Amino acid sequence: FAEDANYTKIVSRKMIQMTQRINVEWKSHVAETGVTCYTCHRGNNIPQNVWSIDSTKQQGSGFLTGKNGQNTPSPSVGLSDLPYDPFTPYLLKAENIRMNGPTALPTGNKNSIQDTEKVFGLMVHMSTSLGVNCAYCHNTRSMPEWSQSPPQRMTAWYGIRMARDINNNYMVPITNVFPAHRLGPEGDVLKNNCTTCHQGAYKPLYGVSMLKDYPFLTGTPAPRVAPKPGEKSNTVAMK
Repeated sequence: FAEDANYTKIVSRKMIQMTQRINVEWKSHVAETGVTCYTCHRGNNIPQNVWSIDSTKQQGSGFLTGKNGQNTPSPSVGLSDLPYDPFTPYLLKAENIRMNGPTALPTGNKNSIQDTEKVFGLMVHMSTSLGVNCAYCHNTRSMPEWSQSPPQRMTAWYGIRMARDINNNYMVPITNVFPAHRLGPEGDVLKNNCTTCHQGAYKPLYGVSMLKDYPFLTGTPAPRVAPKPGEKSNTVAMK
């Protein structure tokens, strides 16, 4: 049982630590409902709603050498002509999402139409992932105004940052643990987005909490950096 030769054991340990971190340190998004392994996996050994980088869709044909990811209908953006990958810039990297200018005229706003279309792709993804429309998070009379927005907008703001935390601190670091057939076409690890947990519901499992059956998943999360040899983990699940 102490042998770590099987990669699935290493991944499972990391996922337990990730789940504990979400339940303890991301209550701003998951509240007291929390998450368990089932939230993402739903009975599958690999969550069905994950993503990886595929830059081949960026390529054009003939004289068109690149198309900025557009005109490649993909479920990730509601089969629209928007850039098909809204995840790399916003759920892996931390590119600016707010495109609106503070004035009626574009004075000082240097954001491009292409940048705006990428953000629209992310918004379409969030809408389809949660089964909601724009008004769930925004007052459409004044999209950028926080003081006039529903409280769900703040929950979503934290959710974006939680997704980045999961991808950058729990998934990417174990890329080399996975065999090649468990990686994406370009060799990157499979990562999470909004659909991974929500799967079309405004709250995963419509808000039903399973934490009462798995209390160790609410324990103190282990540090994201593995302890040194000889040191004991302070994570409940690892004791």
